[in-house]
Amino acid sequence: MSDDEADPELIALLRSHLGLDTQPSANVISSSTGVLADAEYIYNNSIDVSVSMSGTQSAAVELYNHFTSRYYSAKSWNDHPLHPTLGEEGFDDEAMVRFVFTMDLLNFSFWSELGNEERWQIEWRGERWTGYSGMVAGLRKGLEEGRDLTDLGVWEGEALEALVGEVFRGETGEGMPMLRERCDVLRQAGRVLRERFGGGNQDRDDLAEGDNDNMPMSTVDIDDTVTIDEPRSHESRHGEPNESGPEHSYKDVSTAASDVLEVASETAESAEHRDEGEIVGSASVLAVDPTEEESGKAMATQSRPRRPNRSVIRLIEQADHSAGKLVNMLAEYFPCFRDETRFEGRRVRFLKRAQIFVADLWAAFGGRGYGQFDDIEQLTMFADYRVPQMLYNLGVLQYSPPLSARISRHEEVPPGHSWEIELR
Repeated sequence: MSDDEADPELIALLRSHLGLDTQPSANVISSSTGVLADAEYIYNNSIDVSVSMSGTQSAAVELYNHFTSRYYSAKSWNDHPLHPTLGEEGFDDEAMVRFVFTMDLLNFSFWSELGNEERWQIEWRGERWTGYSGMVAGLRKGLEEGRDLTDLGVWEGEALEALVGEVFRGETGEGMPMLRERCDVLRQAGRVLRERFGGGNQDRDDLAEGDNDNMPMSTVDIDDTVTIDEPRSHESRHGEPNESGPEHSYKDVSTAASDVLEVASETAESAEHRDEGEIVGSASVLAVDPTEEESGKAMATQSRPRRPNRSVIRLIEQADHSAGKLVNMLAEYFPCFRDETRFEGRRVRFLKRAQIFVADLWAAFGGRGYGQFDDIEQLTMFADYRVPQMLYNLGVLQYSPPLSARISRHEEVPPGHSWEIELR
């Protein structure tokens, strides 16, 4: 940080002392994520991880050959056999937004010590899936069976744990990793969306606007909210590497690079076994004709589609088609997306899943509509545990003897350790 640059932590301390530590509104949030600047800082201060110039040159040639022989675009997102396609039954624009948001909220830590056959798996449409793909398959299967986990209205309800357990019920003895933590993430996100971006009067206004168009009978007021009681890794079938993640155009080939690197990582024998792996409901509406009520006629009950929660839509709209701003909004308002830590006296950001959500939106919508971002190049490569494996096997990364020995012994690196930060 230069002498002319304000210390963000000092500013935060002053704001807290003056009682100004409330979250900023969306219109003052920057479109610069700072991820690349923090990566450069980590690189310049790393001790145990270094970059090989000769290895980088060789990898660049290999990547270039792949890029010139294969076609990468946002449309590749739909090549994944589990990703829904915009416009297919049950997936209009808003349903797709809710699905992608739910999917990326739950996209973390599919780590298992078990082999491919014993680890947690979801069976859907005649095939078994594990890791990230198992999670997506569970969401799709749940929608088909009437268990809609993308319905934001259930995230703060008492029955969330039971619903999550049913949606991700596996076919083996191992349950879905970190199931309780995933429930906590959904509850947290539901609360933030309700408090900052929707629910209450806004959703009732949306509902009333839709009702006025085609509701000839008088109806009671409908509250579309729920009363409550009170943090990419891709895997394919049986945990094998998958090459069909969201792939970027010439402006952002980060995920395409990850795809190519994953091909190169197939020689990583020591790490193979440790791969990480709103359908609208129906609301019963009491429709009463006052004249019929007075005459003693029975009141009729009419079922009609319930207007879904639009809070995620409002979140996206407030980003003003800026990928960087949406990433920063996610990190600012949602603790589960706040992927940052401290390194050598400075706060550094990775924002992996926040960036994945924006990239998935961009890819799922083909860069249009809710997926239109005028600065998609703001996104970086997503720093999960797979990327260092690939870069190491390509000869790009070099490790210090202590770190290399730790990895060779298959010993976990503690979260927040300098090794983990340098690797990411």
